[in-house]
Amino acid sequence: MKKLTPQEIEKITQAAMKELGPSATPEKIHQIVADVVSELERGAPSITLSPEKISSEGKVIVTAFGKNQPGILFQITKALFELNFDIQDVSQKIVQDFFTLIIIVDISKSAGDFNQLKTRLTQTGEQLGVRVFVQHEDIFKSMYRV
Repeated sequence: MKKLTPQEIEKITQAAMKELGPSATPEKIHQIVADVVSELERGAPSITLSPEKISSEGKVIVTAFGKNQPGILFQITKALFELNFDIQDVSQKIVQDFFTLIIIVDISKSAGDFNQLKTRLTQTGEQLGVRVFVQHEDIFKSMYRV
């Protein structure tokens, strides 16, 4: 278990403040930094926040992967459509029998929220037999700019 230095924590805090911009409330910065520090100190290879702490504004990165079959892209984008989320960008790749997907979704103009989106896409993935991950851009950007 690695203990972060005060300088590393300050760097994470500065990156979070810069990325959040005008939406950088002290509470939001604190929760993002605390979660990033906790995950890094535990040696986690990726950073995630608990769904109740995620903002319902901004963008979300959706990734999916698994054995290829007809309808994966359709079912995932159908779920996004039904929840009225705006797809900003899509990247899909099939390598032999394996399917990968990355979607950037704007959640700021939808009546739905992050929790609803994550639950629905996780259920859709389970029905399809693929893994679906949903990450808010706040933590995604903060982690990769540090």
